[in-house]
Amino acid sequence: MVCPQCIFRLRRFTGVVLDPPSFEPGSWRGAGDLLIDPVNREYWLTSRPRVAGPRGTGVEVWYSSNGEYYSLVSFIPKEVVSEWAKVNVLSIENNQLIQDPLTGRYYLYMSLDVGGGWETFLAASDDPRGPWGPVGFVIRRDQPYDSGEARDCTINVIDGRYIALCKARASNDNKVYTELLTSRDGVNWVKLGLPTINGQQQRPQPDAFLLNGDVVSSTYGPMFIGTVTTFFHNAHVTKYFGAYIIDLKANNLEEVFMTEWRPGSMYEHPQYPIHTYCNVVKDPFTGEWRILIEAIDPKYTKDIGVNTEVDRVLQYKAKVPE
Repeated sequence: MVCPQCIFRLRRFTGVVLDPPSFEPGSWRGAGDLLIDPVNREYWLTSRPRVAGPRGTGVEVWYSSNGEYYSLVSFIPKEVVSEWAKVNVLSIENNQLIQDPLTGRYYLYMSLDVGGGWETFLAASDDPRGPWGPVGFVIRRDQPYDSGEARDCTINVIDGRYIALCKARASNDNKVYTELLTSRDGVNWVKLGLPTINGQQQRPQPDAFLLNGDVVSSTYGPMFIGTVTTFFHNAHVTKYFGAYIIDLKANNLEEVFMTEWRPGSMYEHPQYPIHTYCNVVKDPFTGEWRILIEAIDPKYTKDIGVNTEVDRVLQYKAKVPE
């Protein structure tokens, strides 16, 4: 069983996981995914390094033997991804790392700015250290509600079924929503559409509604736990954390709770602590929940915005009684 409110209440800041490439405005690390290998006792963390100008320059894969200290083992630059995708990739943003339950291969999903919009591309490898090779675009801008963006996904495998919550935006529209998708193999996806919230059919989602974190098993079915972004302030930043039960048949999100994230460290902006991205993963070796956030630094950030912030990855832990 999982108690998301307990995870939130008992969380404690434990340290900086990844610093930004520099401390100049527009320099970030984060927007990645934590995968813990229970067989080989390995911790894998992906990240998108970013600097003002070139923006997201690639995807990094970091390794740790204990989940505390990470070393860089692989880097895929956006120039290589451009060759794979056969399109000029302007920037790379959120990425997800999944081990396919059938083949054991590692899937690396990347959010790509392909000019005129964002789509989700997949690379695969037999080892997180690489080499990586292309599979192709797997989540495209092919619906009216995601004709501008289909990216920044939260992807997990629950009972053998892939479930994704992705950012969706229509072309020439500044409203952003969360769409729900499923897949049997992680490559071919079925879009269920924009889920309602608490069954409210007339107005399914507010004009800004982004979820980023993890989907876990619960007594009631798949449950999302992570950040809830409900506003735009020069960028989609957040100060809320929550959980939703995912009803795949009804295409509905039932709110479990949502509350304000109050910074627990000196590395978080007091008003806007998180730049959207988050991981919530239970460590099978320690029994703790590891919460990783892309935190907006209060000291080096000049202003909230894509070219004025400095972001790094922080870790919280929560020991929840069984």
